[in-house]
Amino acid sequence: MTSRGRRSGRRGFACRPIQIVLAVAVLAATVTVSAGWSDPVLAAPAHRTIAVLGDSYSSGEGSPPFDTLDPRCRRSSNAWPRELTRLDPTLSISLFAACAGATTDALNESFKGENPQLTQLRQLRPAPDIVTITIGGNDAGFSNVIVSCFTWKCFWDGKDKRERDRVNKELPDLLTANYRAVKAAAPRARVLVVGYPSIFPSSQSKNICKWLNSTERRQVSSLNSLLDRVVRRAADDADVEYVPTARALRGHEMCTRNSWVAPVGLFSPARDLSAHPTAQGQQAIAQAIETYLTRHDSR
Repeated sequence: MTSRGRRSGRRGFACRPIQIVLAVAVLAATVTVSAGWSDPVLAAPAHRTIAVLGDSYSSGEGSPPFDTLDPRCRRSSNAWPRELTRLDPTLSISLFAACAGATTDALNESFKGENPQLTQLRQLRPAPDIVTITIGGNDAGFSNVIVSCFTWKCFWDGKDKRERDRVNKELPDLLTANYRAVKAAAPRARVLVVGYPSIFPSSQSKNICKWLNSTERRQVSSLNSLLDRVVRRAADDADVEYVPTARALRGHEMCTRNSWVAPVGLFSPARDLSAHPTAQGQQAIAQAIETYLTRHDSR
């Protein structure tokens, strides 16, 4: 073999590793691009909108400051629906109709100068992906019971039968009908009925409020739990989702040393804030709802 032949052979051999490296690089790039296009894990999560209906337990009444454009409904910048969108950036609020003091009537009738909440929901364009609602507490007269506890006795005759009968007999059909109406107003949305959190100490040893004796604490705690059970059954009957928040404030209920619930007051503004979750309570409720959505995501 001539020296030229030997040199040509060496050049041919030297080029092969470069060709192999280039081929591997191209193959790797092809695989990476293919995986990127086909792998759903890498896709950006879908954005979803929320319509917020209901009463003060959705408006965030216990946690000022409140929106100044519509101050009568006392919608807080710290309200749990807004905290929820901070926890999950794929969520945004397209309608915030929840209003402090609202009963189920506010769903179908004008309240505090605003259109019925269901009317607002029907007119919403585009339609929301999720509708949340807390309702029923004001229908049950729960806030009046708490103020009564503070001023004299929780139940004037010492018995809670009248309040329990109202919750057991009047609320179930009323709530079921209204949950179905919400579903009909936004037929393609997930309807989430958000339960009420327990706001009283789980034992008398944790209670630091002198105005709430042991018997009354048990009565109002039981009434709180009964209301939440009725809400849950009505949601089941209406075939909508129920989101539990009963334990969201656990260890931080009203009348505990590190409470996340505003204390009872007789005069404004304290009276309006009474027995509603503070900013920390709103965050805890938002976390409970975010956990539920994560576990029951139907996207």
